[in-house]
Amino acid sequence: MLTYKQNITSLPVYNDGKFRLFEIRQTKTTLPVEYLHNTGKDVWFEELSISDRLRFEAEERKKRITYKLRIPQIKEITSLHVVKIGKEYHKVFNSYHFTNKDGFKQTDLTLEEYPRVKLEGEL
Repeated sequence: MLTYKQNITSLPVYNDGKFRLFEIRQTKTTLPVEYLHNTGKDVWFEELSISDRLRFEAEERKKRITYKLRIPQIKEITSLHVVKIGKEYHKVFNSYHFTNKDGFKQTDLTLEEYPRVKLEGEL
């Protein structure tokens, strides 16, 4: 009996939706005003579940975690970025870059509420 196991690589699938990436910037005035700059990048994502532990730890710090997403690796995304999913804006709380078991580079994003939305053209 043949007991040979083939190496099967499973490709990452990002089909839960896409978001638009914005960068947080400030005006160069005495009292800086925070605004969002549209990077023009749309990124497809896979939605992950938020663990009870993560939710509890965030609530202890008075943060409201809204989403946990997995995307192809984009190391430029930091906590100075905001994503727009549908009509809602979410600030990047944490980004974690890694290589999965099949060798694909990925990024996990943890998002929180972002209530103050002022776009670049609205200044």
